[in-house]
Amino acid sequence: MRNQNGTGSVYKLSGKRRKPWAASITEGYTTDGRQIRKLIGTFETKREAQEILIKYVKNPNLFKKILFKDIREMWWESYKKKVTNESTLSTHLYRLKALDPLNDMKIQDIKLYDMQEIFDDMGTSWSFRNACKSVLNMIFDFALKNELVESNRVKFIEIGQRVKVIDRKIFTKQEIEILWKNLDSETYHGKFTYIILILIYTGMRIGELINLKNEDIDLHNSCLKVNVSKTNAGIRVIPISSKIFNLFITKMVKDQEYFVKGITTTQLSYATFKDRFQALLKELGIQEHTIHDTRHTFATLLNNANANQSSIIKLIGHSDFSTTENVYTHKDTEELRKAVELLQ
Repeated sequence: MRNQNGTGSVYKLSGKRRKPWAASITEGYTTDGRQIRKLIGTFETKREAQEILIKYVKNPNLFKKILFKDIREMWWESYKKKVTNESTLSTHLYRLKALDPLNDMKIQDIKLYDMQEIFDDMGTSWSFRNACKSVLNMIFDFALKNELVESNRVKFIEIGQRVKVIDRKIFTKQEIEILWKNLDSETYHGKFTYIILILIYTGMRIGELINLKNEDIDLHNSCLKVNVSKTNAGIRVIPISSKIFNLFITKMVKDQEYFVKGITTTQLSYATFKDRFQALLKELGIQEHTIHDTRHTFATLLNNANANQSSIIKLIGHSDFSTTENVYTHKDTEELRKAVELLQ
């Protein structure tokens, strides 16, 4: 039985074949009226050929040879228009690298086991695997909405149970002294020493420091305002400890938008700093630390100095306080200043 015009046709090929049934679609006509037919594929059964033909007629995009890397780039261009936080974009770029093994695969051919294999081979924390899964899910959702795939099976990827794999280690007094002694190091990685010290003595998250602008730093009143944070409670004022006040004076560059500049960019990226952070610690003979250890160090130093507990919570920007309480009065700031001046 012939299909209706415009819906293609299924026919049996001559000879003895493993896949004798063919499905084709008419793409146009020659000048003398003959059909120009495009072969969609050959199949073992007539029913299989008919099912594929129906899918093709309904959505030809599913049969285009579109590579994962092309869809990823299309999604990225769309995503960048919605997200303005440079730190978030930089972090996602870092996560996308973990998905590189899929780049040259046709997105419609990617199976669940292909994706699962990538996650099984990740020797990383649960949090990183989960973040990569979230990015991959957004890419496949984008492809699904644009009718480039039939389904999104990313949700079936297994990343294991969340277990604590990070042993938080604060920077010891000796390690902090090493950082101070190498503050003026001219080595490539040594130029980032001051950033670690600022993180230790302010308790800022690395994303908060990356997004800190010169206009957010009030040298006259010796304090800074965190305007970009992962939580509402993170929007806060931090008095600048006298221990690091000169770091802000010497490292601030006039007419520069962001306090910390990248090597070739107007804003330092998380991926760049993470690599320099680890390399610098190794260079100085300091034990391995995560960047987040600087916040734990800050809180521990304050606690050891018997700083007021509510001041510690406010200074590190935890969610125990409402957003409105982050709008400090002069008295509040002075109380916090007393706390940071306890740091040794």
